[in-house]
Amino acid sequence: MSNGDPRTIDPTANVLMLVEAAVRRLDDLRAAEVRRIDDLLAQHVKSTKELSTAESDRIDAIRAVDVGNVALANERAIQQAAVLADQLVKSAETLRVLVSTTAAAYAEQQSQLVGQLTERLGAVEKAQIASGASGGGKEKMWGWLAAGVLGIATLYSIFSPHLK
Repeated sequence: MSNGDPRTIDPTANVLMLVEAAVRRLDDLRAAEVRRIDDLLAQHVKSTKELSTAESDRIDAIRAVDVGNVALANERAIQQAAVLADQLVKSAETLRVLVSTTAAAYAEQQSQLVGQLTERLGAVEKAQIASGASGGGKEKMWGWLAAGVLGIATLYSIFSPHLK
């Protein structure tokens, strides 16, 4: 302690060494704390990178599954389209055969009907010729002819919707 006398030297060498040792200790503690914080930061960066990589891999796996599902759905749609196209071709062929059969049956019926009407008209004409050439005979013949034409027209109107 200094009491104003210049000969008194305070602090002593021992105190200076203790202060210097304490300062060094504080510097060492500060350096150790900096290393500890750097290590924690390095561990945090490493774990963040690992988490980022794991998340990226997880998203890539989900994406791969989605791409696979889309490809599978596309393949199934193509198969369904092929099946529907095949069914359409079969349906069209069946319809074509049905229309052809119906047209042939209608043509046969119409041919038979025309044949019958022709026979009847021929019989009427023969009867008129046999009965003589009276003035009323021609008028009756025209009546029968008109009735036959009307009969054919009626039959045509009945069967024509089925041919279309």
